[in-house]
Amino acid sequence: MPGAPIPARATPPAEPSGAVDERAALLAVVRDLGYSRRDEPFALSSGGTSHDYVDLRRAVARGADLRIAATAVLAAIAATGVGWDAIGGMTMGADPVAHAAALIGDRSWYSVRKAEKSHGSRRRIEGCDLGPGARVVVFEDTVTTGRSLLEALEAVSTTGADVVLACTMLDRGDAGARLLARREIAYLSLLTYRDLEIEPIVADPADAPGGDVDGQLAAGGERPPG
Repeated sequence: MPGAPIPARATPPAEPSGAVDERAALLAVVRDLGYSRRDEPFALSSGGTSHDYVDLRRAVARGADLRIAATAVLAAIAATGVGWDAIGGMTMGADPVAHAAALIGDRSWYSVRKAEKSHGSRRRIEGCDLGPGARVVVFEDTVTTGRSLLEALEAVSTTGADVVLACTMLDRGDAGARLLARREIAYLSLLTYRDLEIEPIVADPADAPGGDVDGQLAAGGERPPG
């Protein structure tokens, strides 16, 4: 909750020993430090409401927890067998974990501005130089609709770099996977709403009970952060 002190762990998490343990350690971080249940629903930027509040930037605000998150992301990507050179996404949702993953994994990072700079280099993508031949992971900490991943993907694609994977720590619904599947982009979600045992966020009519399986997210409009 904004303005409240960051809670401390009663005991430090066990040192992860493999991809499964790393994912379990990440789930513990998310549950302990990033999730709360509210009696009164709050508005989501994607347009709906939810009683479940998840803030993964808050969850990884401590160095030890950020390391757990970045290590879990690196292990999950490695398990796919995909080769990659750089990781990043829309600022700020991607920034903390992408930067940490680049540091721990000895790769490069980048960050996509919400708009192109109006002065200087007029760059929209900060960090490493992306271009033809670069193998890029597009990352977001939490996904609700998939549009932030898609916006970052489109920005990266203008550089000529190859987007080899879209990745998130937590997918709160099913719309993001559908959207990326339509674009034929490989998608990796370390955790989903099922792991937190919370209700999914329905952002696509196809995800609602009885919804049209061919329904698509409307193009344009206000961009939610997830």
